[in-house]
Amino acid sequence: MKKNLGSISMISLLALSMVAAGCGKASSTSTPAPAASAAATTAPKSNEPTVEIQLMFPGTPQKDVALVEAEANKYLKDKLNVTLKINAVDWGQWDNKLNLMIASGEPSDIIFTAAWQRYAINVAKGAFLELGPLIDKDAPDLKKELDPAFFEGSKINGKNYGIPTNKELAAMRGVVYRKDLAEKYQMDVSKVKTWADLEQMLKVIKENEPGITPFAMSATGNGVFDALDWDSLGDGSIPGVISKVGKSTKVLNQLETPEYLDIMKLTRAWFKAGYINKDAATTGADLPKAGKAFMWAEGLKPGKAAEVESYLGYKIGQIDLTVPTITTGDASGAMLAISKSSKNPDKAMQVIGLLHSDKYLNNLINFGIEGKHYVKKSENVIDVAPGIDPKNHPYNPGAQWELGNQFLNYLMANEDPKKWDLFKEFNSKGVKSQGLGFSFDAEPVKSEIAAVVNISKQYEAAIRTGSVEPEPAIAEYLAKQKAAGVDKIIAEKQKQFDAFLAANKK
Repeated sequence: MKKNLGSISMISLLALSMVAAGCGKASSTSTPAPAASAAATTAPKSNEPTVEIQLMFPGTPQKDVALVEAEANKYLKDKLNVTLKINAVDWGQWDNKLNLMIASGEPSDIIFTAAWQRYAINVAKGAFLELGPLIDKDAPDLKKELDPAFFEGSKINGKNYGIPTNKELAAMRGVVYRKDLAEKYQMDVSKVKTWADLEQMLKVIKENEPGITPFAMSATGNGVFDALDWDSLGDGSIPGVISKVGKSTKVLNQLETPEYLDIMKLTRAWFKAGYINKDAATTGADLPKAGKAFMWAEGLKPGKAAEVESYLGYKIGQIDLTVPTITTGDASGAMLAISKSSKNPDKAMQVIGLLHSDKYLNNLINFGIEGKHYVKKSENVIDVAPGIDPKNHPYNPGAQWELGNQFLNYLMANEDPKKWDLFKEFNSKGVKSQGLGFSFDAEPVKSEIAAVVNISKQYEAAIRTGSVEPEPAIAEYLAKQKAAGVDKIIAEKQKQFDAFLAANKK
């Protein structure tokens, strides 16, 4: 894709401030708020059959999902003449479930996708519909609500195949940790400046808390790898990176860099010391939710700890370890796509439009039913309903960042009331990657990518969790990558990136 970087100079915060200012009044479940989008305000024809729209995203299945669906369906029947099926798929099963669905052509509708979740690869497979015409017809207000950088940054070959969540544009990496244990052992987190600085904290937990994993990792989650502040130039599953904050425009295979080897050596040292759970490479187990983890890596933003705290039910702190950056991958870091197999793509787009514009529906899907799952403390602040243990909440998906428009979300009582203002400030501090606006088109090398991605399944989790010695494993991994055509992928990415840079020279 080609675009003028100046046109998104960064980052039209006016649009964000308008959204934040426009959250409007919240309404109770008995008096739903009127929807704002054209799709939402168009009454369905009386002779139209009611259709079911499936919403599929990675997350923990919720006990009370059927109750929430029933409330949503009362609302959506009048709005769009649709019913909604909410399908949360455990993170550990997500990749396999999605791949099987795409391969089989199983009918589905709205599917979560992201630059780090093989977005470009699945677009190259033809799994998702091109959304431009559907946006214009069924959810035109999305173009007013979303900052243009979201749409531009998530294009592939000039076309949109996903609608980004309206949230923070900048991103940084670091860790979250249990505050109670940090306070118990008088840890001074202000002294932590690098990932290596975390080691002393992990050592204390290992020596004194036998039932707690010092640094929790899973096969599908974040890890010490997050220390590598790289821009994948679109889909993070496809080899080829540049530094987010550097000046070089040379596309590198991360496996060939000394930085990759160094961070994997650190991870291996932590694994051998017993800081990382032994089953990290094979499990999707949620140690934090069970209260059995001290620390784990996260993508961070203002107030991330408070968000995590709200669904874990215990005090959480965060340590920021990279500067805020803005990349194409951040713009496409959480999106809703429409499956090519959808029988009702127009209705699916209308539902996406409501998740971005309708405060009642957005908060119903994210927080459940007022009075049963949460209570209001004020117009826009909520808390867990009396009698509910946050650790065993019957409906608290924690998926706000995946679904629609975060600026419509209620705030939990433990969150900063100025959260959305902090988001805008955070975005304004974001360092723009030289790859901002570029998204790799996987089509010319899709066969090589398919082969390389299959190889990554054999090696990636074991190396990134420290479960194997990095040097021989990386060497073997790289050799198989080479045989599968990784150099052709890197060359094609460099070619496209060079053309993008040339087209956008000022």
